[in-house]
Amino acid sequence: MTKRKIGILTSGGDCSGLNSVIRAAYIRATQIGYELLGIRRGLRGLASNSPEYTLLNANYCNESLLSASGSILYADANLVSYAAQAGLSADDIKRSLYAGYKKLGLNGLICVGGDGSLKMIAELLCTNNEINLIAIPKTIDNDVNGTDVAVGFQTAVDVAVGAIENVITSAKSHERAIVVEVMGRDAGFIAMCAGLASGAHIILVPEFRYDLDKVKQRVARCFDNGRGYCILVVAESVESEDFKHKREMVDGVVKYTHLVYDGIGNHLAACIKEIGIDARTVTLGHIQRGGRTSVSDRILGTMFGVEAVTQIDVGNRSRLLCYVNGKVKAVGIADSLKCPTKSLSKDNAYVQLARQLGVYIGEV
Repeated sequence: MTKRKIGILTSGGDCSGLNSVIRAAYIRATQIGYELLGIRRGLRGLASNSPEYTLLNANYCNESLLSASGSILYADANLVSYAAQAGLSADDIKRSLYAGYKKLGLNGLICVGGDGSLKMIAELLCTNNEINLIAIPKTIDNDVNGTDVAVGFQTAVDVAVGAIENVITSAKSHERAIVVEVMGRDAGFIAMCAGLASGAHIILVPEFRYDLDKVKQRVARCFDNGRGYCILVVAESVESEDFKHKREMVDGVVKYTHLVYDGIGNHLAACIKEIGIDARTVTLGHIQRGGRTSVSDRILGTMFGVEAVTQIDVGNRSRLLCYVNGKVKAVGIADSLKCPTKSLSKDNAYVQLARQLGVYIGEV
């Protein structure tokens, strides 16, 4: 008798917790009689003429995966950009993905991805009722609608907090303002949470406009009141009237689904120097995608991995798993992704907390 097979892939940028998902899916799949095929290089690997995969086993999926960042299955590049540059249409990609699914003889497919990847997955795969698909949200940006938190977010915040705490002593010693630029794309969750957890004096996020003069005044106040240093946390996509990001094009095709961020941290530091205060910038960049996976992401990834296999086994399809009020639930992926990307609002609990603490977060 042919053994039933489930495929699993990780799409989009890497983060912590992906390997926890893979390990848990392997354990659960094995328990109920499935083989788990790890599809390498995400959607591109599935769509290739000879789908790239690894038959996962206990040697791959041991307990060391719980703490390991990144993905043992590798990340994929932007499929839409790749397809456009290769002259392939959306229908071409759909056919290739379905062909890969059939070639591997899959009974179900688990896709782990962020906001952009999930929208692509919904468009390319959920229109085919023959594909038994379960999606899992992972993104350090935490901008996937429907879930309280996504895999990778908490570890990214922990890494950012550790880095901010490390530069506070330098700021104090040299009586400086230090601007820490964090990732997050168009959502300010990393900046807001990391800033609150590290005691930042100013937190700037893309959701709220800010007054540069008020930023300078708040920095100056940190020195006037005897503190002698100031910590600013800014999300990478923040702009100002005289500082805008741009899109990167390759042969007339947009390379990424987001802007290319040009260094708002450096811009703010230069503005602060105009008032006679020494300012430096620390840009955390991709170190937020690594680090030892937090306990929260290990548990969340494990919960998602187990539930994804269970959903496939009972025949559910085109579902997005979400973590809501401490529990995992499955929702229709197409309906959930029709909503705008999740972002901070003035009523958000983190935003309210920052205001109550007197942190300058813009004109909220």
